[in-house]
Amino acid sequence: MPSPSLSTRNLTIRFGGHVAVNAVTCDFHAGETTVIVGPNGAGKTTYFNLVSGQLSASSGSVIKGKSDITRLSPAARARSGIGRAFQLTNLFPQLSVLENIRLAVQVRAGAGWGLLRSAAALTHLRDKAQHYLDAAQLGAKAAMPAAALPHGDQRKLEVALLMAMEPDIYMFDEPTAGMSLDQAPAILELIATIKADPTKTVLLVEHKMDVVRALADRIIVLHNGELLADGAPAEVMDSQIVRDVYLGTATEETA
Repeated sequence: MPSPSLSTRNLTIRFGGHVAVNAVTCDFHAGETTVIVGPNGAGKTTYFNLVSGQLSASSGSVIKGKSDITRLSPAARARSGIGRAFQLTNLFPQLSVLENIRLAVQVRAGAGWGLLRSAAALTHLRDKAQHYLDAAQLGAKAAMPAAALPHGDQRKLEVALLMAMEPDIYMFDEPTAGMSLDQAPAILELIATIKADPTKTVLLVEHKMDVVRALADRIIVLHNGELLADGAPAEVMDSQIVRDVYLGTATEETA
């Protein structure tokens, strides 16, 4: 098997006397979508925050490729190729939909935030931004302020922002949270497009079993901050301890 694109080694964080994530060791590979599940308070989002740098580990390490990134800031991790989407949208609400994406493209191109660009450069950036908007099925709404978009379209815009940054590792924290049943498929289609690229590694925190079944190549289960199970979806879902103790009625309701 090829070397992992991302690894955690004995990754741990303590808040006072409480161990929120406890010595989690896991490898993730390009071309693989891993869904992280577990009951409320299991440590899923905390683990994500440790990987993306929003929280600093008490001990253990985060390794991207062959580089130890444990002490890097969230911004430095983003520059290294880790893209993170949150439960709540993170947009520039007063800018247009297109300008949100153009800024991401501009940063990715190394052009910074400067506005004094040549017309040719601006045209190139705008065309590339339009490409990502079209991929997210938002091309017709390019001129709208981001704040005026419905919630589902704001989530699509956030995924388009991630795509514009061209990371090799995508992290989604409950990507369909707060979305209606008719809005969710558009987000799942976008993620399916990303996961079809064999160079990309996709991690999701999710509790909806229909989403897990639709996207997971692999499932890991956290409980009380510890790694309880790790394997193929059918294997993990059929595990008696996972079904009865940790997924419980969520599995029964969506069976």
